[in-house]
Formats: sequence, structure tokens, C-alpha cells
Amino acid sequence: MKRKLAFIMAAALTVSALLAGCGNNGGTQEAADAEETAEDTADAEEAAEDTASAADDTAADDAQEAETGTEAKEPSAEKVILKCVCDLTPHSEILGAARDALAAEGIELNFVSTTWDATWNDMLIDGEVDFAYFMHVPAMESIEEEMGATLYSMGGIHVEPYTCFSYKYAGKEDLPENAVIAIPNDASNEYRALKVLEAEGYLKLNPDITAANASVNEIEEYLIPIEIVEMDQANIIPSAADFDAYFVNANRALEAGINTSIYLMREGEDSEYANIITVTEANKDNEYIKTLVKILQSDDVKNFITEHYNGAVIPAK
Repeated sequence: MKRKLAFIMAAALTVSALLAGCGNNGGTQEAADAEETAEDTADAEEAAEDTASAADDTAADDAQEAETGTEAKEPSAEKVILKCVCDLTPHSEILGAARDALAAEGIELNFVSTTWDATWNDMLIDGEVDFAYFMHVPAMESIEEEMGATLYSMGGIHVEPYTCFSYKYAGKEDLPENAVIAIPNDASNEYRALKVLEAEGYLKLNPDITAANASVNEIEEYLIPIEIVEMDQANIIPSAADFDAYFVNANRALEAGINTSIYLMREGEDSEYANIITVTEANKDNEYIKTLVKILQSDDVKNFITEHYNGAVIPAK
């Protein structure tokens, strides 16, 4: 607008000059034409200025919309915390190996306890934790029967071949007759120890023995003379020096710093006793739990297990 006024004023001056220099009608007409031309030019200048201003405003609006659109497309930062109980070794270590992959899926773990005691079963059943990672299916079924609960396996993660160690002897062939061997007295682990002894030719078991009823009473015949002592698994390693040999879970041996590559006998890699992710009814359809299991069964985690434990722990098939 200011530019238009300037042009009009300039035009007025021009007209005045023309009038002063021309005293006839022709001069007057020329002055009028000049004024009209000046006004047209001013109008064109103002239109151009308005167009540029509108373009600037449009560009600013577009930039604002683009910025707002980008913000709207960013994913929301959802995160869920899953509470669990698990053995320190190897369970918490395996979960730790999956930490980055879990974080990428918005999952964070809260290790409520990594030191086993009998309250773990109560914590799982009562809903104080979202999942447990320390048992295999026979142990789960035993807990269900004992506590009148319904539990679910979400999938097997790893196997700890049940193993016989000795402080006194380097190999199975060194064991003397009537060797005293400690085995756990909980049915599922006792079953595993007895099955290893049977596979190694020490005894013959009742064909009807199961992981639920296993005990020395199910031994039909000793093929090589040995003495078996049943005891609480938690007490076996602290008193291991009192025996010629002893059976424990590989994770107990790892936690105690025992060299798991030196052993007398153990389960084969086809063991059916995979450690599982266990949940109650409340979490059997939990998508975050399902994602957790998928990650724990991934090639990356399997490679970690294979490379880290030298056969004492193996990926579940």
C-alpha cells in the first residue's frame, strides 16, 4: 500500500509538471494518461507484493503442518515391566543376553528373586510375579498336583543335562564297588538321576517308574554294587565331599563354581527336561510373555547358550 501511494504522489508531480509546461488540451490529456499509467503500475506492484506475502504464509503453514505430521507419526514409547523369579545361573544370564532385544519390544524385566526357596511357587500362583523360569514340565506338573494349581508352559528355553560329579574320582571307571552316590529326593530330579544310572548300567528300574513316583523303591536290581543316598538337593553340594559321587542340576554346579566339563556321567542332549517359561491362567495369553519366549528361542540367544556354557547348558530343541 505504501508503495502505491508513492507511485500516485510521483504521478501527481509529473502531471503538475506537464500542466505547467503545456497550456493546451493535448498536454492535459497526456497528463491524465500518465497518471493512469502510474496507478496501473502501482496496482501491479501491490498485487505482486500481496502474492509474495501469501506465498510466504503458505510456506510457513506447510512447514508447520509437516512438523506436526512428523510428530504424529512417531511411535508411542510404550513399556511394560514383567516380574519374574528365576535361578541366578544360567537363567538370569540367559534373560540378560536377551535384554536389548526385549527392550526393542518395550519389555523390561524385574528379577524379584534369583535365590530359590519354596515361596517361589506361591509367588507365581498368587500373581506376585508374571512368570517363573526355573522348572521343567515334570516339575510343573508336580507343583500343580501338590498345590492344586493350574500352570502353563509357554515354551522350553534350555536344557541342563542332569550330571554326576565327584571330588574324589576323575572318571566313571574309577568309581569303586559300593560307591556312595548322593541323589536328590524330589521325585522329578530323582527320576532323572536314576535314569542316568540305569543308562550307565548300574541298575535296572521298574518299567512303571515315573517322574511323579521316583524313589529307590523303584529299583528292581543293582547291576553294579552302589549305595544311593537320597537327600534334599540344596544340601548335596555343601556335603559333596562326604560322597564318592553326587548328582545335581548343572545350574547348581555352575553357581557353586564347579568345573562342569569334568563329570562322571550325565544325560544326553536329547533330554526332555527343558527349562520352561511358566505362567498361570492370568498370563497364558499375554502377548508380551509370548514375545519374551520368541526372543529367548531365537538364534541369537541359542548361540549365546552354546558359546557361553560349554555343554553344561544347551538350547532346548
